[in-house]
Amino acid sequence: MKVDPARQDHYERQFVTVDGMMLSYVSAGSGRPVVLIHGNPGSYQDYMLGVVERLAESYHVLAFDRPGHGYSERHDSVQTTVEVQARIIRDALQKIGIEKPVLVGHSWGGSLVLAAAVAYGKEFSGIVLLAPAAYPSLRVEWWSLLPHFPVIGKFVVNTLTPFLGRAFVRKNLKQAYEPQDMQHDYAEQSAEMWMRPKQIRACAYDERTLGASLKVLSQHYYNIEIPVVIVTGSADRLLDPNEHAYPLQKAIRNSTLIVLQDTGHQLPQTKPDDVILAIDAAWAAASAEKSKAATG
Repeated sequence: MKVDPARQDHYERQFVTVDGMMLSYVSAGSGRPVVLIHGNPGSYQDYMLGVVERLAESYHVLAFDRPGHGYSERHDSVQTTVEVQARIIRDALQKIGIEKPVLVGHSWGGSLVLAAAVAYGKEFSGIVLLAPAAYPSLRVEWWSLLPHFPVIGKFVVNTLTPFLGRAFVRKNLKQAYEPQDMQHDYAEQSAEMWMRPKQIRACAYDERTLGASLKVLSQHYYNIEIPVVIVTGSADRLLDPNEHAYPLQKAIRNSTLIVLQDTGHQLPQTKPDDVILAIDAAWAAASAEKSKAATG
């Protein structure tokens, strides 16, 4: 599938201010709300290839740029942990007036959604986790340590990355897509956005701090009571389902696990039909619970 820039960009970016930071998002459709959160690195455009437009036929869809990513601001990369970002997204939804959405997160965004469910579970109708990072068995990439060093980190981010970044992005995206084919137009667009110094720093700190957060968050998954749908690819090379999706399903009693055979990590772009079905399933479960509660 080739990326059609016209189709990606015909939704007007909007902004909401939280903690003095402007957060970027797009909004489409009407009906029950669905909120989409991207991974690391990434942006709202991760969902624009096949998910947002089709979801908007049935739902009110909002796709966010996480703090420091895409077109969203970020004041303090060091302190903006996954728990803090979950709170920022939750506050943004309150400001926009979105009530009881289904919250959807891919990869690192799945960690954010889990953090939101742990802290604010009753404020959501359900959650959908796409190839989620759920446990602290994560490999910290060497490049995420560089921005931590003031002199060499600034030099690498500001000077070398524009020259080395494109090849690095293509290599990592190829691994994320496998065994599906990488969508090269998307890779080129991503390189343009991901290689900006502010986004590199945000991405690096998100990578480096996630493990410590998941070590704490994972102790509370059993408390999540809202409907949970987990989708994973059997051939995911970045987040092994045996280390994340499978144990997560066992930890959350009100959860459903969907395993896509011969499928890699980049689910929003390679398996949009399955993403939409998972969101439908989460809403169906939420509606069933609401009806059950109403009848006593």
